[in-house]
Amino acid sequence: MINTLMLIDDENLFHLVFEDACSLLDMALSIEALDSSDEADAKFKEWFPDDPGHERPECVFVDLNIIGSSMDGNGCVIGIISSSEDQDEINKAKAVGAQFWIIKSDDIEPRLEEFMKDYNGYVNKTNPFKVYR
Repeated sequence: MINTLMLIDDENLFHLVFEDACSLLDMALSIEALDSSDEADAKFKEWFPDDPGHERPECVFVDLNIIGSSMDGNGCVIGIISSSEDQDEINKAKAVGAQFWIIKSDDIEPRLEEFMKDYNGYVNKTNPFKVYR
């Protein structure tokens, strides 16, 4: 189980789908959802330098439309969640340090369940980049 998870996605309806799936899978103790790159940027800035008053999530799911070069996971598992299956975009995400790519849909549960089986490997940096379809 993940203690703290963050979703950064500009589709508010997807926040509900994602949170419901996480709840059904008993995936995380705490979920924070942000809906803009500005909010995400402010959160990431709170984490640097290490500030004990601003706890980082263990895992961050970032929508492809929001990810930027300033979003370095620096101590947390970070991956892309997107409806895109474009191989060039997937390769770019991998190149900038994303650890996984999850195809976004209303039926996200099977992909999240598979991700959770691999989660410890991402924490330990032993899993190769993977696309969950």
